[in-house]
Amino acid sequence: MDKHHVEQPVLPVGLLLSEAVNLEYGKHFDEIAKRIRVPLLRYTTSDVQGKIDRINAAFFSRDLYEGSSLHEPSPSSNAFFRIVDNARQLTWLHVCSSGLDLPQYQVAIKRGVRVTTSSGATAQAIAQTTLAAILALSRGFGHWLPAQTRKDWAPLTGKDLPADIETQRVIIAGAGAIGLTLGRMLLAIGFKVTIVRRIATPIPPFVNVIDYTELDRALEQCNWLVLALPLNEQTHGLIDQRRLALMPAHARIVNIGRGALIDESALTQALSQGQIAGAYLDTFTKEPLTTSSALWTLPNVWITPHNSAASAGHSQRVVRIFEQEYKRWLNEQRTVFAD
Repeated sequence: MDKHHVEQPVLPVGLLLSEAVNLEYGKHFDEIAKRIRVPLLRYTTSDVQGKIDRINAAFFSRDLYEGSSLHEPSPSSNAFFRIVDNARQLTWLHVCSSGLDLPQYQVAIKRGVRVTTSSGATAQAIAQTTLAAILALSRGFGHWLPAQTRKDWAPLTGKDLPADIETQRVIIAGAGAIGLTLGRMLLAIGFKVTIVRRIATPIPPFVNVIDYTELDRALEQCNWLVLALPLNEQTHGLIDQRRLALMPAHARIVNIGRGALIDESALTQALSQGQIAGAYLDTFTKEPLTTSSALWTLPNVWITPHNSAASAGHSQRVVRIFEQEYKRWLNEQRTVFAD
């Protein structure tokens, strides 16, 4: 180390938090900044008036998203992004979602603000919900539950007996945290699992890994197609009328990614005509799903309101991911040595 090098003072950085996160974790974030030797000023949406230009970083936490849907933000979400979009010194935004397609993120992205996600926070919960749906429908609950509402003692027999789990093939499109977590769970129970990704590089413990050029052939032999993909130009409308027609009549489809991954009109038609056996859908082209949608009343469709990640520990997991990114960001703010 050159003895003439001196550590330069670091200017205070401004961090925007929700009221709830500030109350519960604000002092903890102060301690982290103190250890890294970066002066920190904390702001919330209620105390930032006249100080917006002091904000350098912002955390869009789960509590701010509560009450929102993909296309209809909650009042707290709108209030937060009115500040963020006017914060001219903002360099970093951390968001509670796994993807970056929320319309409210786009202003910051276009401005060149670094936006980090909470990818992985929902993987376990979404995988568990999806596993529950696949298992329930594979074992006959799609028959037994409606029979119960009719007070109908209706055992499954003969040709209506469910296929053995060990004979069922699940295609999972998407090799992110959610898809791979679900895939491991399905393998452990006995399902045959095929992972679809951009490059067909093996991913232990999965033996069957294919790329999208092989998807059509795989669809012809599947019992389940699970969509666990982000939405982008390449994946928009991935499952259309032609690909739905490739699936066997006994196959079912699961969408835990984004509604626009599927041609919703073609899917509704395929389900209503018995072209495929059924679907578990957590996400839709328009959210909330309109009351006029036929999907609500189709007996072979199970719906959750973009809520498959529901878990009491979700918010804490998002905060832990933010904390790691926050430490990285603080270290970047320091000018360690200068001539």
